[in-house]
Amino acid sequence: MTEDEDTRRGRSSENPEVFGPIDAGALREIRDLAAEAEPLVEAASLDDSLNPQTLSIELADGVGDASAARLDVRWSLTGNYAVHYTDDRGRDFRFDRHPKPDAPTRHFHPPPDAPSRPVEQSCITVSEVGLVTRAALQRWRYAYENGTFEGVNDAENPP
Repeated sequence: MTEDEDTRRGRSSENPEVFGPIDAGALREIRDLAAEAEPLVEAASLDDSLNPQTLSIELADGVGDASAARLDVRWSLTGNYAVHYTDDRGRDFRFDRHPKPDAPTRHFHPPPDAPSRPVEQSCITVSEVGLVTRAALQRWRYAYENGTFEGVNDAENPP
């Protein structure tokens, strides 16, 4: 499977050995913060309650003509993360922090298909779980309120 196939299936293609083991506590913190901070969150659930690997945040609406969307979040014990937006129109983007050859550690996979290459420097420069969560939610909210993905990575040091 190629990196782009992974992306279309809603998974980040980061190398698990480099990404690090998943931080279940961080995923639970993100779940609670997203449910509290974003009114369009319909559900936020872990894929496995005992050994979670991914947090899925279901949104009641999507950007532009999308009627539903989801954020899939992975967070490692080493502070690496992937926050992947996908909607029912097949559009994707992703904010990541992990080592990637020939790319910044903090990078952005742009819409509409979040390709593995080329990537851009991410506008998210904070590293704490709560701040990264708020920054990703802010950038999603920006795209949602403007009905376009244009400028979703153009913020300066969100949140």
